[in-house]
Amino acid sequence: MTHISDRLAADLRAALAAEAASAVRYTYFAHTAEIEGHSEVARLFGELADSLVCAAHGHLDVLRDTDSENAGRQDGVGDSRLNLASSVVAALHDAGDLYPRLTSAALEEGQADTASWLSTLTALKKGHTARLQAALDDLTRTSGEQHDAALIPGGADE
Repeated sequence: MTHISDRLAADLRAALAAEAASAVRYTYFAHTAEIEGHSEVARLFGELADSLVCAAHGHLDVLRDTDSENAGRQDGVGDSRLNLASSVVAALHDAGDLYPRLTSAALEEGQADTASWLSTLTALKKGHTARLQAALDDLTRTSGEQHDAALIPGGADE
């Protein structure tokens, strides 16, 4: 396996985030165009979103195969065990830090509806965390592997 520099790996992670965000936006735009009756515009946005997802998958492949720090990162990409573990960590961050912080900020700004939406997302992320953790625990049990409790705060091994 060839290795890429930390800078290139960081730039690829940034490009991945940009491609993923654009794909979600285009999917949303396709949905909006469909509701408005613009089926050709909807089709265009849908096709472009699919293309962006392919590019994002390519970035993930490169990071998985060439980033020497990938497996040790909390956002690492690899086999199903690593993918589940990194997803648990991300969902824990979202449910325990990101969305509660955003909810507080919305409340401080007097945006009760936005705070309610963000609070709903906190609950959703907690549900995701539980499902991902259960899948990781199942995979660990069936494969006989142990997952790294340091990587997964609140995991079954703690």
